[in-house]
Amino acid sequence: MKILQSCGSRSWGGLEMQALLISKELRKRGHDVSLLCRPRSTILKEAYSAGVPTIGMIGDDNQAFGTIKDLSKLLKSYQFDVIHTHLSHDLWWLVPALKLASSDARLFLTKHMASGVKKTDPLHRFLYGRLQGTFAISNYIRTSILNTCPVPESEVYVLPPAISLEIYDPSLFVKAEVRNELRIPENAVAAGMVGRITPGKGHEEFFRAAKRLKESSQLDFRFLVIGTASFGEEGFGHKMKDLVDELGLTGFVQFTGYRKDIPRLLSALDVLAFPSHEESFGLALIEAMAMKVPVAASASAGVLDIVVDGKTGILFPPMDYLALADCILRLASRADLREEFGKVGRKRVEELFSVNTLISNLERYYLKGQSKD
Repeated sequence: MKILQSCGSRSWGGLEMQALLISKELRKRGHDVSLLCRPRSTILKEAYSAGVPTIGMIGDDNQAFGTIKDLSKLLKSYQFDVIHTHLSHDLWWLVPALKLASSDARLFLTKHMASGVKKTDPLHRFLYGRLQGTFAISNYIRTSILNTCPVPESEVYVLPPAISLEIYDPSLFVKAEVRNELRIPENAVAAGMVGRITPGKGHEEFFRAAKRLKESSQLDFRFLVIGTASFGEEGFGHKMKDLVDELGLTGFVQFTGYRKDIPRLLSALDVLAFPSHEESFGLALIEAMAMKVPVAASASAGVLDIVVDGKTGILFPPMDYLALADCILRLASRADLREEFGKVGRKRVEELFSVNTLISNLERYYLKGQSKD
């Protein structure tokens, strides 16, 4: 199939990584895949480095007519069989361009984020009416779609994000070596967070839990923050670093910044903390579970599709840093529990969140769309 993946995002996080991963994996299966994105965006640069053909054609909102005109020419020339966008905002360019190009390409949307705004006006019905299928990354997002978007329930499918188990493989790394490079003492307990430093991810709760653990436990804790501030939110990143200093955690918390070697860094952890207030899915959770790292996660939204409480990790009430500290301490104090959760977590990822399963399901839905007029 000739497939166009679309992601007009300027940021770089789980959403954008999934769009690129899907593009790469579809190409491995022999499909002709290109990635439509914004010029000078991070995803364009990452796709170029990965050898995925890119089309930097999505402009700003005030350039809408130019974007639609350019896209219609592209669609006439390339005759795509399938277009799959990872941002609903991209529909504003894609649907009019498809209309102008008289293209019968099958159009799909993955919704990665919930929406509280009902989209039932005539214009949104026009945009969403062009879809052959809508993918929700969790049951939480599926419910949001059905409550806000003008799409048939029968055409909304739960299709969770995935990772490559060949990359997220704990046997590839020597834990002691990675910890040594990160200057984590041999006998210390390493707890970490992975993801963008942005409001709502729970960094403040993580640091307050870290302060409690440092002051009330006899264990030697070290805390790792893997990731960087989102586009336009650098100020929040600075605020979190200031908070670490205010809490007296300097020397105990390490900010790694943006890293591409996430599996390697995860191999150094004893516990992954995931205190997000309301997460649509939680890619870092399946990454950690694949690496046999037990998780302490907030019990909300898409997290409930991933973590089995008491089996692959421990759930706690969102925004409760005291409960988070207790969960981390419980896992830190019991190596046997960490090992058991790690084994079960890896198995759960193998069964539900492998990239091979995701791509096979996508191919099936792409072909299923042929039957719709």
